[in-house]
Amino acid sequence: MAEGHSTPERLGPYVVERRLGAGGMGVVYLARTVAGRQVAVKAIRREYAEDPGFRDRFRLEVAAARRVSGAFTAPVVDADPEGDPPWLATLYVPGGSLADRVERDGPLGAREAARVGAQLAEALQDIHRCGLVHRDLKPGNVLLAEDGVRVIDFGISRALTASRRLTESGAVLGSPPFMAPEQLTGTRAVEEPADVFALGAVVAFAATGQSPFEQGESPGGDPLAVAYRVVHEEPHLVGLPEALRELVTLCLAKDPDRRPDVAAVLRMAAWADARVPTEEVPRLRGPAVSPAAPPAVSPAAPPVPVEGAAREPGGQSLGQPVGPAAGSAAVAARRRRGGWRGAAALAAVTAVLAATGFGVWLATASSETTGGQGDTSGQGGGGDAGGTGDAGGTGGGDGRPEPAAFRPWELPLQQLGVLDAPTSGFGCRTATDANLLCFSGGELTVLLDAATGQELWRHHGPRTAAGGPTAVQDEAGTIFTVSEKGVLALDEDGGELWEVDVPELMGTMLTARDALVVQNGDSTLRFYDRRSPDAVGTWEAPGRYVTATLGNGSQVLVESRDGATGADPQLMLLDASGRELWSLPASPPPEVRSLLEPVGMDGEAAYFLVHDADLPVVTAVLRLDLATSAWTWTDLPAPAEPRGVAEDGVVYVADMGGGVTAVDAAAAEVLWTGETGASAASAPAVADGRLYLSDGDGRLYAVDVADGAVLDTGEPHRGTPGLGSDAWAPAPVITDEVAYVTTLGNTLYAAPLADTAPR
Repeated sequence: MAEGHSTPERLGPYVVERRLGAGGMGVVYLARTVAGRQVAVKAIRREYAEDPGFRDRFRLEVAAARRVSGAFTAPVVDADPEGDPPWLATLYVPGGSLADRVERDGPLGAREAARVGAQLAEALQDIHRCGLVHRDLKPGNVLLAEDGVRVIDFGISRALTASRRLTESGAVLGSPPFMAPEQLTGTRAVEEPADVFALGAVVAFAATGQSPFEQGESPGGDPLAVAYRVVHEEPHLVGLPEALRELVTLCLAKDPDRRPDVAAVLRMAAWADARVPTEEVPRLRGPAVSPAAPPAVSPAAPPVPVEGAAREPGGQSLGQPVGPAAGSAAVAARRRRGGWRGAAALAAVTAVLAATGFGVWLATASSETTGGQGDTSGQGGGGDAGGTGDAGGTGGGDGRPEPAAFRPWELPLQQLGVLDAPTSGFGCRTATDANLLCFSGGELTVLLDAATGQELWRHHGPRTAAGGPTAVQDEAGTIFTVSEKGVLALDEDGGELWEVDVPELMGTMLTARDALVVQNGDSTLRFYDRRSPDAVGTWEAPGRYVTATLGNGSQVLVESRDGATGADPQLMLLDASGRELWSLPASPPPEVRSLLEPVGMDGEAAYFLVHDADLPVVTAVLRLDLATSAWTWTDLPAPAEPRGVAEDGVVYVADMGGGVTAVDAAAAEVLWTGETGASAASAPAVADGRLYLSDGDGRLYAVDVADGAVLDTGEPHRGTPGLGSDAWAPAPVITDEVAYVTTLGNTLYAAPLADTAPR
C-alpha cells in the first residue's frame, strides 16, 4: 500500500469499500465482511509498524481494548498486529465526528455541549474500568451517532506513546491542543487525569468552535507553539457558556491531582445541562411515539416549499415556509400523534436524562444555529408548508373543495435527527393513507405527510439498532418497527398496538401473507401473526447463520452459510409459517466465490448480483427459479457497484458513473447498456416503464426501460454534502405522480414527475 495515495483492495479478511479518513496513527477505511457486515478498519502507518517492539505493545493494547464495552464506545472487533500493515477493525458507526460537525455547522449549543461532556465521561468510565487510558481523546475521535457519541481509538495510542517522543522525525503523536501537560512533558505517568484534561478541551471546542489553546489560530497550527501554551499558559475560554465554565476550568487544571475524577465530571455535566437557560435549549425530540404517553418534544421546522422560495443558483432552497397556523383540528391530530410539550417540561425531562447518565444525542440544530426558537405553542409549526391550500377554497361542482395541487417541498434531514443520510442508512418507502415511511436503520422511524413533508410522528428505537431491521408497513396500515423489547406494531397515528419479545433481533424484517417475519439471532427466523403478537412458526438453520432474506408477499427465501467457515451458501424457500417448500436447499453455481447481493423476488424467481471475490464490485446477475431451483447466470459487460433492482424479470444494475445495464435474467441476455451522465449515481428504482436514479447533486434522472434513453433530468438539490458525499444515495421512491428523492446533501425532496417522452 502506497501510504496516503492508494486504497488497498483488502485488509485481512475485509474487502475495502472506501477511505473514511486519516490520523496520526494510520488511515481508516470502510470495509465489509464476506457476509456484508460493515466495519471501520485502521491500517497502521509503516513508520510505526517498523518500530522495534511496536507490534508486541500493539497486540497487548488491542487485547485490552477488546474488553471495553459501553453505550458510548465503538468496540474493537478484530485486529492483526502481524499484518502488513498492522490493522485493527472496529464496529462501523455511521455519522460524522465532532470535528466535522463543528466545522460544518459551527459550535454546539450549551446544552448539546454539556451532553457531549456527560457522554464522554460515561465512555471514559467504561474505558478506565478496563484498566486503559485513552490518551488521544479529541474531536476527531468522537463520532456523533444519532443516539449519542461514540469514542473510538481507545486504549490504542499507548503502543505509540511508549516508543515515540513528541517531536521525533517531525511527527506529532496525539493532538497537542487536547493533550495534558504531563503527556507533553513526560514529567509523570499518563493516567486517567490526562483523559479528563482532554475531555475538558473537547467540551470547550464543542461549545466555542476552537481549542482553548489555539486562540486566534486555525486548527492544526504549529504543534510546538500549541504544546507550549498547554504546558505554560492558561486556557482561552472567551465565548464559553457560563454553565460550562466551571466544568472546563477544573478539567484543564495543569496539575493532574487537581482535576476531578470522571464520576465528578459526569455529575458536573448533568448540572451544567440543567443550568442552561430555557432560551438556549436546542430543538429536542422524545424517544418513542404513543398516544397514551406523548413524548416531551419540540416540533421540527416545516419543510421548505420549493415553489416561490428564494433559491441559490444550484437549487438549494433558502426561503422559509409561509402561511397561517394550523387549525384546531390539526393541533388535535398532532397532539394525538405524539404531541408537543412546552420548553419548561422539556428542560426538566432532559435534565433528568443527563443526570442519570443517559442523555440522548439529538442531532437537530439548536436555536442558536437555526435562527429561531422551538415552537412551544403546541401547534407544531402548522401552516401551509406543503401547499395544502385554504380549506375554504374554490369548490368543485358537487360543492366540496377541490383538492389542492401538489407543491414540491424539500426537507433538511437534520430536522429529523439524521446527520448524514448515506452513512446513517436513511431511506424511505411509500406508506398507505398518502404518507411516507422513513427510517434510519432500526434506530429511527418517521412518518411524513407525503403531500407536504410535514412530520406526523417519530419513533426512536434502541441505540443498538444501528444497521438493524428497518420499519415495514403492511397493506392494512400497520407499521412494524424496532423497540427495546424487540418489535413494536404501530397504527398510522403512531399508536401502539402490540409488541413482541425478540431479544436478538437482526437482519431484515418483512411480511408474507398474514405473517411478520423477523430474524432472531444468527440462525433463526420467527413468524408472527401480523394482526396480533401470536407466534405462528419458526425456521432454524443449526450450525449456520442467515445472510439474507427475501419475500414476494407470500413466500420467504432465506440464504444461510456455514457458521464456522462462512462458506457453503444455501437457499431455502419457506411459506408464511416457516414451513420448508423445497425438499433440499439450493446452492449457487460453483463460480460464486463471494457474496450474493439480493435485489428482488417475484412469484417466479429471486434475483441476485454476484460479488467479485477480491474487489467490492459485482460482475454477474443470477436468477433462481422458485419452481425448479435452477440457476441462470448472466455476466455483466463491465463490473459495477452492488446496486440493482429487479422488475418484471429484468435486473437493472447501476454504477457510480451513471451507467445502467439491463439484463433479461431468465434468458441470460444483456438487453442494453446506457449512460445517463449521472455522477455518483444512486441506487435505481423502476415504476411505470421508467427507471429512476439521482446523482451526487440530487438531480433526478428518468430512463426508458425499453432502451436506456434518458427521458428527463431534474434540477439539482445539493443541500450540504457530508461524510457520505463520496458514497451513493438510496433509490428514489416513486408514486403515480411524485418522486421522493434522498440526496447526498442530506435532504429529502418531493417533485412531480415530468410527462416524459423520448427526446
